[in-house]
Amino acid sequence: MLTILRNNYSRMAKRLPSVLIMVIITLLSMALAVYMTTQQQMKGHIVLVTQSGAASTKSAHLDVTVLKKAPPDSALVRGQYDAYVFDEGGGKYRIQTLRNAQFKALVQALLANPHTPVPKQSGERGTGENIIGFSMLFLLMGTFANLFTFGEDREQGQLSRIAVTPTSLGSYLAGHFLYALSMFLPPFVLLVLLRAVGFAIGFLLAGYALLFVALAVLGISLALLLNTLFDKADNANMFGSSIVVFTTVLAGGFYANSQKNAVLDNIIRVLPQKELMAFAAHLENGTAWTHPGSLLYVFVFGAVLFVLAFFLLRRKVQNG
Repeated sequence: MLTILRNNYSRMAKRLPSVLIMVIITLLSMALAVYMTTQQQMKGHIVLVTQSGAASTKSAHLDVTVLKKAPPDSALVRGQYDAYVFDEGGGKYRIQTLRNAQFKALVQALLANPHTPVPKQSGERGTGENIIGFSMLFLLMGTFANLFTFGEDREQGQLSRIAVTPTSLGSYLAGHFLYALSMFLPPFVLLVLLRAVGFAIGFLLAGYALLFVALAVLGISLALLLNTLFDKADNANMFGSSIVVFTTVLAGGFYANSQKNAVLDNIIRVLPQKELMAFAAHLENGTAWTHPGSLLYVFVFGAVLFVLAFFLLRRKVQNG
């Protein structure tokens, strides 16, 4: 197994540019998720009309523009601003807005206490959910790119030679699995760095580690199975990438996806990516350990694919 692992790293050097491109795209998707969540959590763009010339409130949920005179009401109509807040002194504010009473009350509460808890809106996702959702597609696609060594061995008939060596098929596959799993380290290191410098990343690093392992089991097992079924590695990669893109988008990797169609929703419900996103949501809400079934489903789904790939591969090796 260690020999296979070292050999894979040696062969990776020849494809280092393509490997780095996939890693960079994955890291950029995670950074985009953090940025998008920050924008999503911004509840309002307001104008603070005050003669003091300085903002008297700071909140992560309000984008405050300080002016001495309120802009024309047409700016509210166009949606340029969500509200005008007039500082009447003594901590009192008068709010002018075209939005509903709930928004007006929320602005008033944030002005009084910038750290007021803000409830999530319907369909709104947290930072952790967005990071997993945005990076899931590229992490899964990366497993196909990272298993090029296995695909080349299959295509070039190397497995028949490996079968007569002391290396067992299980150790051979384990070496490839560990190699592909190690490619999840750069995204995890990015999360460690983001957390270290003070960015909100949604949930604990241990939660991300568990979700990354689940994605690795799912992606690597699918890549092994398709590379076993297809004689050409390129065909397996193209078909696998198409499956990953279609199912991940359908499962709501980038946004919650429901067509309010019973048949389509039932199809979406059986996708492992959908269950992974459901577990990430529970993890963000602090209720993950009361809903372990979603994560278990992903691991079982991946394990079934891996076992199927193992037995099909062993049969092909034995038949020459």
